Amino acid sequence: MRKYSVHKIFGPTIQGEGGMTGTVCHFIRFSGCNMWDGRPETREDSGCPFCDTDFFSHTMMTADQIKAELPNTESVEWVTITGGEPLLQVDQPLIDTLQTRYRVAVETNGTKPLLACVNHLTLSPKLPNSQTVIRECDSLKLLYPHPNPLIRPEHFEDICAKDKYLQPIDTGDTQQTQNNIERTIQKVYELRGWKISLQTHKLLGVE
Repeated sequence: MRKYSVHKIFGPTIQGEGGMTGTVCHFIRFSGCNMWDGRPETREDSGCPFCDTDFFSHTMMTADQIKAELPNTESVEWVTITGGEPLLQVDQPLIDTLQTRYRVAVETNGTKPLLACVNHLTLSPKLPNSQTVIRECDSLKLLYPHPNPLIRPEHFEDICAKDKYLQPIDTGDTQQTQNNIERTIQKVYELRGWKISLQTHKLLGVE
C-alpha cells in the first residue's frame, strides 16, 4: 500500500489565503518540493527564495493513516492538501479516501499535472507561464511583486480560473512588506478581474 511523505497534519484552523479565505478546514502538509529542498541554508539559491513554509521533515503514512490522524470534527467540511509541492504525491486513491469524510482542496505551484479529481484547486505559479502545466483552476494566486519579471498577472491571463488574486509578498521586513502591499493595491487598480489576497491567518494569529 502506498505511503505519502507527510510533514504535518493540523487543524481545525482558518484558511488565510486565496479563494477559500475564511474557510474552516484541516490541513495536510506534504514534505518535498521541486522549487526548494526545505533547508534554510539553500533558500536564497532556490527557485522560491521567499518561501516561509516549513516542510522539511516527514513521516511516511498511508491514506488510511492520514485520514485517521485528522480530527473527527463533524462541523469541519474541508481538508486542504499543501506542501511543499503536493502534486509530487497526490493521487486519486488518496483523494478518494479523504472524500469519504471531507471536501478536498489542493494548493499547487502548477508545475506537475493534477492526477485526481478534487473539490477546489488553487494554482500559485512559481515559474513562468510557459513552465506551468496546469491550465485550469478554481483560484489563481500570484505572489506580487514576484522577483521573476515573467511572473506577472498579465502573463497568466490565459489560465482558466474562476477567481484571480494578487498576494503581496511578506518578506519578514515590515517596511518592505508594506511597500509590497502598496504596490499590490496599485496593481489591482490597473487590472480587470483580479482581487487582493492577504495572509489573514497571520492577522488572526492562527496556523
